[in-house]
Amino acid sequence: MTRRLKVAQFAPLALSFTLLAGAAQSQETLPPPVEPERQTRPERPALDERAVAILTKAQEALAETTDVSLTIRSEIHAESGPLAAFKLGADGIAWLRRDDDGKWTRSTIGTADEIGSGGQIAFTVIKSDNKASWIDPENQQVVHAIGRHAKGKYYSSVDLLGLHYLFDLEPYSRELGAAKLEVLGTEAIDNTLCNIVRVEYSSGRELPRRWYIGATDGFPRRIVEELMEGATRTYDFTDVLIDKGIDTSRFSIQVPSTYIEKNLPERPDTLTANQQQRTQTPTQTEESGVLFGVEVGDMGAHFTADDIFGTEYNLKDYAGKPVVLFFWASWVPNTAHIANEIIEINDHIGDDGKLLSFALRERNPEAAVNLMLEADREDVVVLTSGGRAGTAYNIAKMPSVVILDSEGRIAYRTEHYKLGDTINKIKAKIDELRK
Repeated sequence: MTRRLKVAQFAPLALSFTLLAGAAQSQETLPPPVEPERQTRPERPALDERAVAILTKAQEALAETTDVSLTIRSEIHAESGPLAAFKLGADGIAWLRRDDDGKWTRSTIGTADEIGSGGQIAFTVIKSDNKASWIDPENQQVVHAIGRHAKGKYYSSVDLLGLHYLFDLEPYSRELGAAKLEVLGTEAIDNTLCNIVRVEYSSGRELPRRWYIGATDGFPRRIVEELMEGATRTYDFTDVLIDKGIDTSRFSIQVPSTYIEKNLPERPDTLTANQQQRTQTPTQTEESGVLFGVEVGDMGAHFTADDIFGTEYNLKDYAGKPVVLFFWASWVPNTAHIANEIIEINDHIGDDGKLLSFALRERNPEAAVNLMLEADREDVVVLTSGGRAGTAYNIAKMPSVVILDSEGRIAYRTEHYKLGDTINKIKAKIDELRK
């Protein structure tokens, strides 16, 4: 074995000497060496000049824009395959304002599907450059964060609205530097004629997208992300208002009285003395000394709220009867089915109690009311000014339900509403309270 190993080591060396000797003898007779051909990169496909012109115009228009408000809906579409049953979408309203440096401040409210739970997360988030603020109802906090500290499910849910594709530092720069651009034609979206531009990006990490860009104002009404064959994620932008002026109050978060403010990274010196004292979540107190809370067994907070017609509803008027508080919105998924179950709960409780439904965060309050009117059920109460009630009961997800017993104490509460299932639990609780 040793001898064979030595042969294997010396054989290449002997061969090298032989090659060198042969090269020395025939050096003058060999033709000059031929330089190897340089490997050229594949040429970049010719870009559709019409697509470049459309995107350039959109980029210039956005650079001149001072503010935008819009309604957004995103969802995954797949009739078959691994994403057919995958539910991860969001609905919301956004207000955006550009400063003199071209940086955008984005204020958003809405709901997003929560991965794995089947429920939804209600979020209120404001982003500006590397700073962000949001409401964290689970921990009764309003969080202010910088850089990498901006994270968590309430903060990250906003990305499901797709605004980061448009309102970054250099809008459309990725698209204009794409590997392939083509115009697919036109289509009317939200009563706006749009040019359809398909983009294949230079980075392999970015999926192809189709942009539906308004032919007159250059603002997109839809973005379709091609996830895989037969599956897409669609972002629809509707009710778009450009340069109409936005109230400055949209770009700040009003801290509920029971919440503390938290800064990340921690900056204790920036907290007021009042905030530092609020290390525990206090309960609301009425003048009579009654303590209110948000959990089962606590006394439910009193409130007044108006419907779209100006009729006032006061919780105190229903003392002695069980009351169902149903928090929902017309822009959450499966709204039509939710409305039907609200009607069914209303009929089940009958004259023995009262159902008050709250359509929260509605840009167009009549949308929720119309769902009841179309069902010929104007008797079902829809309160469109119930934001204070939602805050008082710490409503973070929708739909959510709170049931108060005849004494006004919270007897049932859920933020994990499931169609066809939760309604049976609500009926059972109502029947129990009737006894």
